[in-house]
Amino acid sequence: MSAISTLEKYSQPDVVSCWQNLSKQGLQKCEQEMAARYFPPAGRLLDVGCGAGRAVLALNEAGYRVSGVDLSLAMLLAGRSLSAEAQFSGANLLNLPFATEAFEAVFMFFGALQHIPGRANRRRAMVEMARVAQPGGRLILGLDNLAPALRCYFYWLGQKMLGAKQKSATSSAADTTLWSRETRRVHPLLWHARGLTRTLRWRTWPGVVDAIRRFNPNGADAEPGDTQVAQFSLQTTPGLIYYHVYQAGELIEDAASAGWRLLGQHSGTELNEDQVYPPAVRQADKQLFFAFEKI
Repeated sequence: MSAISTLEKYSQPDVVSCWQNLSKQGLQKCEQEMAARYFPPAGRLLDVGCGAGRAVLALNEAGYRVSGVDLSLAMLLAGRSLSAEAQFSGANLLNLPFATEAFEAVFMFFGALQHIPGRANRRRAMVEMARVAQPGGRLILGLDNLAPALRCYFYWLGQKMLGAKQKSATSSAADTTLWSRETRRVHPLLWHARGLTRTLRWRTWPGVVDAIRRFNPNGADAEPGDTQVAQFSLQTTPGLIYYHVYQAGELIEDAASAGWRLLGQHSGTELNEDQVYPPAVRQADKQLFFAFEKI
């Protein structure tokens, strides 16, 4: 597959249609938990990289005043087709079209930040998000690290073998995350086997590549964590786009350089299942959430 721009990927009809359909389903449980814990009870929020407006629409219904920005006009048009009243704007994350200190909170539930090449540019985006946030304002960042690490699977298996709290008969992981709501139509063993395959694909080989990059940092333009991906809809679509897989400490350091103080760090699975994981497991989960406060 050849490389294409992020804008080209998120303008593809299949990708736009996928996210438009997901926008009708609202927030994941983990996102609801982050909003309840860290957003002010009322106020103006900014969704950076809003796509087809999934979080904008859901949080507007919850009583917030939410504006959304995205690079893809096709995504914004899809969002406007779902709500004529929602506030959507086309913008680059490095130059947000809002006044200084205009929002009580800024958020990004899926990893738009991870599509920005170069650490200096990602830090610049965090500075821009700090500019439009009020003093003491909140920033929630959700990252997608593509697959849980093997240590997560070993921990989950150990929890079950030790008789950890089981989900109720009426509760299912299929109800908590966007992808599983749409795709979990197979036996759980097959589902987890597929997850293990993704772990080996996305964690093992890229980890070897990153070790080489750290050993010889001047040998290539790519930074540790840089990769390319093809799937940003339920089916794989043509073209590979840039994606940066963050380490937790790296993100916290970048946020601090932009004037954000860490308030909390969670994994999506923790929040979906009302559990607390050891830090080593939490930081290796597929979906990570960070809450910051503007200093």
